Amino acid sequence: MKRVVLLLCVLTAVVACKSDFRSRTARYAMVGELCDRRAAVLDTVDGAPRWGYVDPEGHLVIPCRYAAAAPFSEGRAAVQIPGERWGYIDTTGLMVIAPEYAVVAPFADSLAWVELPGGLRGRIDRDGREVIACLYTEIGEPDARGWRAALRNGRRGYLSSWGGEVVPCLYDSIGPVAGRGWMAAFRDGKRGFIDSTGREVVPCRYDTIAPFAAGYALAARTSQQKLLWGVVDSLGRETIACRYEELGEPGNGLLVFRAPGGRYGYLDLTGRVVLAPRYAVARRFSERVAVVSLDGQHYGAIDRYGREISSFRFESLGDFHDGLAPFNENMRGAIFPAMTHYCGYIDTEGREVIPANFDDAREFSERRAAVMRFGMVRDDFYKPRWGYISTTGELMVPYRYDEAWPFRCGLARVYIEGRGYGYVDRSGSEVLPCQFEQAEDFSDFTARVRLDGRDFYIDTKGQEVTVTGH
Repeated sequence: MKRVVLLLCVLTAVVACKSDFRSRTARYAMVGELCDRRAAVLDTVDGAPRWGYVDPEGHLVIPCRYAAAAPFSEGRAAVQIPGERWGYIDTTGLMVIAPEYAVVAPFADSLAWVELPGGLRGRIDRDGREVIACLYTEIGEPDARGWRAALRNGRRGYLSSWGGEVVPCLYDSIGPVAGRGWMAAFRDGKRGFIDSTGREVVPCRYDTIAPFAAGYALAARTSQQKLLWGVVDSLGRETIACRYEELGEPGNGLLVFRAPGGRYGYLDLTGRVVLAPRYAVARRFSERVAVVSLDGQHYGAIDRYGREISSFRFESLGDFHDGLAPFNENMRGAIFPAMTHYCGYIDTEGREVIPANFDDAREFSERRAAVMRFGMVRDDFYKPRWGYISTTGELMVPYRYDEAWPFRCGLARVYIEGRGYGYVDRSGSEVLPCQFEQAEDFSDFTARVRLDGRDFYIDTKGQEVTVTGH
């Protein structure tokens, strides 16, 4: 009970003090909040409105001589001299930071943002020293690293948490943080990369450059009006000089190149020719195997030494995933259905491990592959139906879909005519019914769908979610 009475007494005293303060300052046109035992007040001096400051007793301790006055914060208050600019005073009324600013902000953590009349921004401490020099037309909010995007003389860079230029303002634009914590940088029409320390690790001298993968990236420069490709490593070195009109992405340490005669071969990451250019078609190595063609019509597979691991008897051969690649021995079979099936799967040693029991077959993803058969609809032999098999060839999802896509995040997008799009899991359960008017594959465990004319994102359980950046 005593505590309650004491609390009531304190609250009563606070209210009384506030009431007394209002009564003592009633003569002023406007009265601000008390901060640092000072409150800004507006009075008329020589016929003009002027601001000053009073103490908690209502006594005028800083004369009303300012055109504008902000509340005190950390012992400093921004004030505007009549006909002049903004500066800062202390609680005694002494001008401690000269009035030279067009825009000011209150102090926080002993620092304040300011802007000069020309629009240049910076940050000062309580003594007026520039912690961030007033050189910037834009200064952003700190990111996860504590860096602030900045614009200086029309060029972009980054300021560190202590105010220095961790990335010099030299760039036309700087991309968001991507893999390895790097950012794409653009300067004078050329591209490069800035690393996580702010260093230009890949010089801005390329007309285009791809994202890094496994420490390497494709890059191209223009020479004699031709875009010539090479490879740079994570230290910014050109391991393969930019002299190829066509160069594929690295796979298993090798990449496809096109020779002047139009044939394709393979280079290693030092630029050494490993497999001579003898192929009409050559695809990226994956799982130590690459799909190639000598005549552009019949396909087979080779290892990194150029040895043929399968005969060149396939009219179509997909890329290897999960140790398997789909083949088609007769492309007419998918267009003109017959009783004979032409599609199956070979392994990375060239063996036909899943027989040609399908009319069409697609590449594996998450150990499942979409396969198609004609004749699964009693009244329409020519209507295709899709299902999914495992890497052993077992049918995991029955032939019931008009279209089927790869597995992503544990689910595959499927379509049934007249019903719409849905999603199945690896066991064959239709976990999200075929009801969507439009749908996309899952990415980062979300997918964009359309239902009843409305577009939105769902998670793998079908719950609507918000996706940032969209």
